[in-house]
Amino acid sequence: MVCPQNSSPIIPTIMGWKWMIGFVSLCFVLGCTRPDQRGVSTAGVDITTAVPGDWIVIGVPAEPEGLNPITVQTGYANDALYGGNDTQIFEYLLQFDTKDWSLSKPLLAEAAPEISSDHLNYTYTLRDGVRWQDGEPFSAADVLFSAKIMMNTRVDSAPIRSNFPDLSDVQILDGRKVRFTFSRPNFMDGYNIGTILPIVARHIFDPKGVLDRYSYKDMIGTKAQNDPIVKAFAENFNKSPQNRTPVGTGPFKFDHWDTGKEIVLVRNDQYWGRKANLDRVVLRFIQDSTARLTALKAGDIDLDSRLEPIQYAQQASGDSFDRQFAKEPVAMSLYRYVGWNMDRPYFKDKRVRQALTMLVDRQQIIDTLWFGLASPLASPVYASSPEFDPNIKPWPYDPKMAAELLDAAGWKDTNGDGIRDKDGVPFRFEIQGPTGNDFIEHLLPILKESFRKAGIDMRERRLEFTVLVENLKGRKFDACTLAWSMPLEDDGFQIWHSSSIANGGSNAVGFRNAEADRLLEQGRMEFDAEKRKQIYWKWQEIIHEEQPYTLLLVPKEPMAYQKRFQNVTWLPINQGYDLTQWFVPLVLQKYKSGAKP
Repeated sequence: MVCPQNSSPIIPTIMGWKWMIGFVSLCFVLGCTRPDQRGVSTAGVDITTAVPGDWIVIGVPAEPEGLNPITVQTGYANDALYGGNDTQIFEYLLQFDTKDWSLSKPLLAEAAPEISSDHLNYTYTLRDGVRWQDGEPFSAADVLFSAKIMMNTRVDSAPIRSNFPDLSDVQILDGRKVRFTFSRPNFMDGYNIGTILPIVARHIFDPKGVLDRYSYKDMIGTKAQNDPIVKAFAENFNKSPQNRTPVGTGPFKFDHWDTGKEIVLVRNDQYWGRKANLDRVVLRFIQDSTARLTALKAGDIDLDSRLEPIQYAQQASGDSFDRQFAKEPVAMSLYRYVGWNMDRPYFKDKRVRQALTMLVDRQQIIDTLWFGLASPLASPVYASSPEFDPNIKPWPYDPKMAAELLDAAGWKDTNGDGIRDKDGVPFRFEIQGPTGNDFIEHLLPILKESFRKAGIDMRERRLEFTVLVENLKGRKFDACTLAWSMPLEDDGFQIWHSSSIANGGSNAVGFRNAEADRLLEQGRMEFDAEKRKQIYWKWQEIIHEEQPYTLLLVPKEPMAYQKRFQNVTWLPINQGYDLTQWFVPLVLQKYKSGAKP
């Protein structure tokens, strides 16, 4: 699954906000010691042996819309739930092996699945001895329940559900074996089951066993979808109080959510696997990027995971900063874009969308707004994916050619007011972006001026991120600028297939192309890697020609953290780091109050 991100540096990316949260220092509350403003010295300190203890307080730019892994749709929620590589509250059946980034490491499954020769059946044996964080045993019934509720069309799970259109049956074969059956083969099925299918606790969401009377086949059938009992269950699931108090199986467990301030996780000391070192993870909501960096320098947070590029280049530096903090531009799998709602009259013609792309000087944006910490892109496919087509080049910055295309599409200034028009409709549209971050504040005026010179009137509108996401789900926008975080392997279906337009799906721009749909469907069923690559290359050519998005850049996401943390490594997937690996030597630990989580 890909997740939307705010266009503030992180992905995607798949997120900045407009107000600063007032907060009280945790050190003041618990009588802890503030960080040594003279710097962190590790002289004579064992920095190689991991020890338990200490907290990490992370400044994040946005508050998640919820914490139910089946219904959330944003990268910030996903980061809170799964962390980096499934190392926080929830876990998947399989995990990426960080040595080669293959999806081959067992997690809730004890091994890779048994796959039938026709690629229609995937049988997993679940790990024995796993318990939910409330002490209840994890079982095959949880997996079956999760599949049933995810595939209910009345549940707010359209983006995830789009990955499983051919999942025809899920059955428990014995105590720990679960078989997934597909009606058609799909090279992504093993990947999707292993690391896309969210697994929630049946006893939490269905304590009375309401859905036990329905098989998986019943649940995806018309009769059950229209059953008033199932309908009521789905509606209750969407708005369940448990969507804010998650119970998972992972190394950190949910403690509390102080709305508007922070989410707190604590170490799961009963975790079935290798336990985390840190006692607590505090996700503190500080929407304003300047306020986040100020909080970092003041010692009120330990990690600013979303530095602005200008902050990284010019403000996160100096002797005092360098003694206390380290900073890193982290390469992750995301891209930033402007999306054109193709149901609006301005954007129906591909020549117009091509022209808009050629009016945007993307290299200037990279150089001046991202300070070189980004690269241009021509395709929405992750560059390290085997399906990536290196032959496609970005559209050039060419205002003259753009003007010719706009003229050819019939958008001309017929009344001399400086604004192009067609059939009496002026080329005047609104672009929506998230509030409270430096990048958007500078990007939108650049776009506005570039379009103005070409006779296009662009209006700016900045919204809180959750409001913006709701507008995208309802397709209540002309244009938008955000980011997508990309999985390491993807078939393009979630964002680009026309079936993902309705029901709050991820194809919010309304891209419809019969040949593109056909290629996506064909690519899913092709298991020969070379043939599949050729299919996706043809598909990328269509996306390049149609320009439903103006692809802006692939960024490196600057981060800065307090130097007391050791074994800090970065990951190419969201959230960019695995906190179970981080630790603080005993003599450097900041939070030593002994407060019980």
